[in-house]
Amino acid sequence: MRHATLNACVAVLAVFGLAGSTRAAPPTPDVLALKMLDSEALYTLTGGLKPISEGFWQTRFPADQDTSPEVDAVRAALKELPLGSDLEAGVYVFATPFDGKRPAAAFVAHKPSLRALVERRIDVFQPLGILSAMSPQRVLELIDRAQRSARWRGFGLVFGYPEYAVEFFVAAGEKQAATGKFVERDFVNLPTFVSDRGRFVYAVPKGHVERAEDRYLKSMTAEIFIRYRAWRTVYLDNEKLGAVALLRSWLTPPTVWLRPPEPTVVLLPARPTPRIVRPSRLSSGDAPGPRIRCRLLCR
Repeated sequence: MRHATLNACVAVLAVFGLAGSTRAAPPTPDVLALKMLDSEALYTLTGGLKPISEGFWQTRFPADQDTSPEVDAVRAALKELPLGSDLEAGVYVFATPFDGKRPAAAFVAHKPSLRALVERRIDVFQPLGILSAMSPQRVLELIDRAQRSARWRGFGLVFGYPEYAVEFFVAAGEKQAATGKFVERDFVNLPTFVSDRGRFVYAVPKGHVERAEDRYLKSMTAEIFIRYRAWRTVYLDNEKLGAVALLRSWLTPPTVWLRPPEPTVVLLPARPTPRIVRPSRLSSGDAPGPRIRCRLLCR
């Protein structure tokens, strides 16, 4: 939940996380793959710990338009990524303009985790017209167009924040709206490659005592992040294979197997401790991907 935000959902995203936009040439598939992996989207790619992550690429365009050439180019580039059947990526254009501009953000969704969440929290999603069979794009659209508290709650849940933290944020936001007084809070930050703070972050009550949900998320993200950092060193720093090759091998075969939450806990089956095997050479006929011997092997 990064602070600085896509202003279309000003209140929820001010804490539920979207950084400001910068204008640049549309990124290539390799650039987008790296932005995904280096951000909190890593925790969506890796078994759906976060059902949806968005904001790893952002832009704004005139409010009287439905899209822009830049948005269309990023959508096309995302379609080239080797995400497999469980993942879906796209660009979501937020409904509410801000300062005459319409914000848009790239997203990636882990469809099995999103379906499980919608089915488990039918009390939250059914009133919004959201069904488990809907596409991630449609889920975002319906949450974005909901009333204030329902929008905050919906975004918080699909972004993978603990349910107690989502409810605190909703209650604090409503109290601030009623009284005009900001509700003091602390923040829990979880690591990403691009930053240890301000990316996967959620608000908690002031003086918060760590809960089981916090410990679980810290443990899970730490394990995934340590593995990713090791893979990244081999693929990008040592062998210069590029982010698309890294993404392909990270996803196939899966590096971490996660079961859907029940209700807020995802378990990692016991596995041998992985070790990095740095390839001594690469065959000229090898395409980037699982065939390249840049991978984690289990003893």
